[in-house]
Amino acid sequence: MRSITFILSLLLVLPLTAHGTAPDKNTQQAINVATFMDFPPFISDDEPNGGIVSLIVKKSFEAAGLNPIYSLVPWRRSFRAVMRGEYSASYSWAYSEERARDFELSAPIFSVSNQLLTTYSDIKNWEQLKTPREDGTKPILCVPIGWKVAAELVRLVDTQKMHKVSPGHPRSCMELIRANRTNIVYMPRMTATYHLNAIKAEEEGSTVRDWPDLYTMDVPSGIANTQHVIFTRSAEGAALRDKFDSGFNQLVESGQYREILERYLSGYPVDEQRAIRDDQIRAGILPRQ
Repeated sequence: MRSITFILSLLLVLPLTAHGTAPDKNTQQAINVATFMDFPPFISDDEPNGGIVSLIVKKSFEAAGLNPIYSLVPWRRSFRAVMRGEYSASYSWAYSEERARDFELSAPIFSVSNQLLTTYSDIKNWEQLKTPREDGTKPILCVPIGWKVAAELVRLVDTQKMHKVSPGHPRSCMELIRANRTNIVYMPRMTATYHLNAIKAEEEGSTVRDWPDLYTMDVPSGIANTQHVIFTRSAEGAALRDKFDSGFNQLVESGQYREILERYLSGYPVDEQRAIRDDQIRAGILPRQ
């Protein structure tokens, strides 16, 4: 059922308004914000309020006195729609120089670290990936298409010491891990765990292979990606961005941002909670306590 829903959402723009109405193009003051629920658990229709990033965005607009219309729009389509001014904004996008050039970018609203996760229990350092396995095979890295990759891993792929596959969705990487068709992924551990647990839940009651353990390796350039809201590059877009940033700052300064963070992290392992908090501090979103 989830796969059918996902396919339908690729074909349709599904409004998130209370009455299910599409944005009125004739309403000059309407603020139309696009997102897509496939970055779990940060943006997901399986999480309360659409996930922690969704709640942060909505509360920031509310603090700024704004009440946007939220719609589900596939990532690439929403990117182009905001660029053309058909939508006012879209969240959440990792920072890049190209996006800073083509859009009005909000202040960083959240920070997410990608981890190098592998089923190889005998590899403790990413540099060990340079050496072929005893059977002569090379590691296979899975990174969803369009996701940024650490420079060290790019060099391994470019020098043909590692293969790379790029499906269209992070869940596909975890399905490949599950089928033993890849052995390394580069994504947030919370996202990887979310998809592994979802796949496992669907397989309960059937005869399946043992579930693979995932081991973490540090990558020197694997820094966190700050997430942003993108606005149309125009005077109106810049003004809306400034209002949003003002609301976001109120959220942080009032302590509400930290309350949202702690509420969402309460069910995760202590190490994961600490890592997410540290990401927000390093990004300058939260002050050190």
